[in-house]
Amino acid sequence: MVAKSKKRLKTNLKLRVFLVFFSLSVVLWLLINLSKSYTSDVVFEVKYINLPIDKVLQSTPIDKLDASVVSTGFNLLRYKINSKELLIDLKNVVYKSGTTFYYLPNKHLSDLKGQLNVDTKIDRVKQDTIFLDLGINISKRIPVKLVSDIQYKLGYNLIDEIYLVPDSVSIIGPKAQLDTIHAINTKKLILADVSEVIQQNIELELPTSEQVAVSDLMVEVSAKVDKFTEGSFTVPFIVINIPKDYSVTTFPSEIEVTYIIALSNFSKITEESFKIECDFEHAINNELNYLIPVLKQTPTLVSSYKITPNKIDFLIEK
Repeated sequence: MVAKSKKRLKTNLKLRVFLVFFSLSVVLWLLINLSKSYTSDVVFEVKYINLPIDKVLQSTPIDKLDASVVSTGFNLLRYKINSKELLIDLKNVVYKSGTTFYYLPNKHLSDLKGQLNVDTKIDRVKQDTIFLDLGINISKRIPVKLVSDIQYKLGYNLIDEIYLVPDSVSIIGPKAQLDTIHAINTKKLILADVSEVIQQNIELELPTSEQVAVSDLMVEVSAKVDKFTEGSFTVPFIVINIPKDYSVTTFPSEIEVTYIIALSNFSKITEESFKIECDFEHAINNELNYLIPVLKQTPTLVSSYKITPNKIDFLIEK
């Protein structure tokens, strides 16, 4: 039994020595062969640089290049495991027609090779022409439009217009796309039971095209809100266009003006804020037996009004 055990240990030791030398031989063979130069096809990622400031890529060009490369086995193995990125300089593009330009990679092999290892040579790029669609990049100012659903508390309303800051934005992109954009909307502002000042930021609905940039991503919405109340004045009126030899007596001689106004502005309105006229000539020409009162002057602070009566009886004396 002892003899058999010794024999087995001796056999295992020989096997281990053999495997060690075999592994070293394989590694040495790989090192020798991978250090040699080979020609192989390699796929490179592509990144475009130095796009002219007045130009924009209107469509996405190819993002990979297939090239025949001469290099050591080590480098070729590295390129195949981790794709290398090549930079395409758009200063070297050539104009074709319209918005079409092209780049000839095989005319710029030295530029491409300079981005790789010293011992790597690009023999030929299989895509001999890269076409690019370059539009003119322009900027223009467009208005912002508020999209809203605002419900006010009973008895409350705006006392002025709704303000947007900024009320316009700059957009930058291809002329062909910007020519179709005339305004930019906000996202919908939904408010309920409003009784206080409105002041909040709201995002803009940005263009779907990634080629169009917007100077602002949101705007501030502000508006004054107040409780509204009713006021009234009894206001005298004048009759215009009465012939020189005529005298007109009206019934009544004054008109009641009822109006709606913000509570904070109530004290700013006086009887003199309103001016009412009746056109005698209009009544005669239209064969009317009454005068029609017209409110010729009303304060901008008043949101609505009505006058009573809306017909004035009159007597003519010569």
